[in-house]
Amino acid sequence: MRSQVSLFLAGASMLSIALCMATGARAVNTLVVSAQCDPRGMIPSGSPFWGHLGFLLQQLVENAPYTPTYSFKTRVGGQDAPAFGEAYCQASCSPDVCQACLRQLSSDIWRICNSALGARVEYPECWIHYECFHF
Repeated sequence: MRSQVSLFLAGASMLSIALCMATGARAVNTLVVSAQCDPRGMIPSGSPFWGHLGFLLQQLVENAPYTPTYSFKTRVGGQDAPAFGEAYCQASCSPDVCQACLRQLSSDIWRICNSALGARVEYPECWIHYECFHF
């Protein structure tokens, strides 16, 4: 069974590389390759961390696709509930595919990790990691 899962993930990765390299490819592969969700629980209702995290995710989507390494790490918020995050895309992706992947993942990460205090979720073309502490 483990070898079947490995073969499936290898096939999905090869397909995603082909999609990234295809001209005008807009489809985002939303296969969750890995997900690590903070076991401490959900973001508390009314916490300023909500707003900081929302802005942080927006910054990751807008900036990572336009860096030479397709990666971007930042912090949003001061002493009161800062959010720390990082995003990365596969080097084989175009900036448009990278941004589409990150945009989709920044929306899906809330559902995948049930609004956890910290999360690291990977799709075949991109990943996002956020925390309530510096990493």
